[in-house]
Amino acid sequence: MEYNFDETSINEKHSAYSDFFPSKRSFDATDSVFAWVSVILGYIFCRAFPSALKPFYSLIFIILLYAATFVILIFKKAKIGKAALAVAASGIMVSLSLFLSGNPVIHIFAFGYGALAYCYFVYAAFENRLEGGISSLILIDFLKAAFVVPFKAMGGMLSAMFSKNNNKFGSVIGKILVGVLIAIIPTAIVFSLLSFDNGFLNILRKIFNFRFADIPLQVTSIILAFPVGSYIFRLFISSHDKSAKKSLTAADCKRASEGVSIAPVITVFAATMPLLFMYVVFFVSQWKYYISGFLGKLPQNVDYATYAREGFFQLLAVAAINLAVISAVQLFCKKGKKSGDLMIRLLTVIICVFTLILISTAISKLVLYINEYGLTPKRVHAFWGMMVLTLIFIAVILKQIVRNIKLIPIGFAISVIMFFALGVSGSDGMIAGYNIDRYIEGSLDKIVLADFDELGDAAIPQYIKLENELKSRVAAVPDDQKDAYMNTYDYALLMELKEKLHNIESTTDYDWYEITLPKILADSALDSRK
Repeated sequence: MEYNFDETSINEKHSAYSDFFPSKRSFDATDSVFAWVSVILGYIFCRAFPSALKPFYSLIFIILLYAATFVILIFKKAKIGKAALAVAASGIMVSLSLFLSGNPVIHIFAFGYGALAYCYFVYAAFENRLEGGISSLILIDFLKAAFVVPFKAMGGMLSAMFSKNNNKFGSVIGKILVGVLIAIIPTAIVFSLLSFDNGFLNILRKIFNFRFADIPLQVTSIILAFPVGSYIFRLFISSHDKSAKKSLTAADCKRASEGVSIAPVITVFAATMPLLFMYVVFFVSQWKYYISGFLGKLPQNVDYATYAREGFFQLLAVAAINLAVISAVQLFCKKGKKSGDLMIRLLTVIICVFTLILISTAISKLVLYINEYGLTPKRVHAFWGMMVLTLIFIAVILKQIVRNIKLIPIGFAISVIMFFALGVSGSDGMIAGYNIDRYIEGSLDKIVLADFDELGDAAIPQYIKLENELKSRVAAVPDDQKDAYMNTYDYALLMELKEKLHNIESTTDYDWYEITLPKILADSALDSRK
């Protein structure tokens, strides 16, 4: 009886089985070192979290994360392309907001983008991107790098830490860790027995420079350092091995896009014409109401707050709808015929123009509101958001004219650059300075100091500037008019300001990991006041 073995078939079956049951990965010395570095970075991350409370610590984490990985990439001889370097640079630049800004919300988003950009940096450094060049799939790459790649690694961090290929290093570190773990119990017992002595505690505090009440947090951070470090390490190893190359490929994205492009052009027009008609009627009916913002006049029976707020929320709703409509048109409409493509492009331009008209009127309303009542963080952020939308819709229009423009990368770049500008501009200090300068000049009737509380340390130098101005006004009042001056708004504001600054001076202590540029400038301004 003869048996014919097809070697090709056997190899194919073996390859299929290996996809389900991959062989154990071996690690070299560089992998082992990075595994230990990942644990340390995981610990620093846990100590830096949350970034809103520990911005400087968070910035240190981001810098160390990128620097350590860049060194390891050099040892691994990775071909770091322009895309990886550009995104890494943007991640570090945006993360500088953790020091340059005092705004907790900006800190959260800056730290989040810095971490997400790092995932893409490692992923792209090993040439895992779905497409080369300026890719329209960059957002898919970001999502894949952060949520798919780290979970596809064949080997774990602990295996790399004690790799046989780096047995001596891993063995020494392992023995040290075992010794430290054994020492914890007797050390804790001795500490509890000797802690009655205040002199002993004070010396330990000076040596270790941390509060013993923080020991539970330290232990928790050490424990959580391993899963966080494992994520960092697995992202690196999986990117190096291209373990997720078959998951969510460019071909998959293309097939999905082609699969939903089923709507005829005439159907798209039928679906969008009623919407455009409603916009035309709306603009015509409300023309005088909207145009008054450009003329600097408030419509009758409307207050400034309502006038500006209505414009902004209407803008958000319409912009969201229009972006969804444009996306749906581009995604679902059948492509191929030149006449149909031309009509779709014309339709897209019309929708964008309508949106830009509404944005311009909303901006004019907001400017009118600011001229009357000054700046607040909400008003600045609203203006910033409208400028981002303006640039994105202009980019959409340009895309319809110049077809080879990659809209998604451009939109992504606009968002990152605008956020970087917001983060490093010192907007909180600018808000306080704008309002106080206008009050000093006389173009703003009143200043509500309570509105400045959310500006934090950035407002303190401006407080002192206002205090000095009000003091000079008091000194300039003739003696026979001082009693009458004490009943003025200026004098009441000066008294309120002095009390606020006194309260600030009594609560200026902070830990090093909370340091920001606004805090440094605030301390300097308070020192000059003494």
